[in-house]
Amino acid sequence: MNLKKAFSDITDLLEILYQDREEILKLSRDIVRDCSIAIKNIHRKEFDKFHERTNTIKIKHKDLLKLVNKNPGIFFKYLKTPEQEFAESIAFYSIISKEEIPSPIELKINPLNFLLGLADVVGELRRYALDNIRNSRVEDLNSILENMDEIYTYLFTLDYPAGVTQDLRHKVDVARNLIEKTRGDISLAIQMDDLKKCFENNL
Repeated sequence: MNLKKAFSDITDLLEILYQDREEILKLSRDIVRDCSIAIKNIHRKEFDKFHERTNTIKIKHKDLLKLVNKNPGIFFKYLKTPEQEFAESIAFYSIISKEEIPSPIELKINPLNFLLGLADVVGELRRYALDNIRNSRVEDLNSILENMDEIYTYLFTLDYPAGVTQDLRHKVDVARNLIEKTRGDISLAIQMDDLKKCFENNL
């Protein structure tokens, strides 16, 4: 066995893997940052900016998949966080806009990463509901709560071990607690709004 040649070949291979990994990490960080900005755009109702940012995310995600698919056994794990954030931003926008949520196949996202991102949408919907309460907008509060409940109900049916679903069960438990808190906040806000209307009508 020619060790010199073997080590030369291995070094070349490792260098390629290293360079690909560095690019994957950069794309992953970029996508996570862009998704965070996209979610802020939704909360601020800057929907044109959201769509622009999402188009950029899709291009970067496509590049990320190309690199990961070169060596999926090594790089597949690096898809989890960026795809989770991507799914969260898309699902959150779809719910707020009263549109159908695209499937993981349509988004080219791993199904488990999609579910993990969907679980996090509950937190964004709570934040959105609280913003509406602060601004005395109660019209959509029940609809927001119904969407939170629907997401939780579907996720709760996925009764599989953590070895299959990773940290999904923990996220579902967090979602349940957030929904119960939001339910109380919304009930109080609607009651206060009704009292306000009664008071104004009796003036």
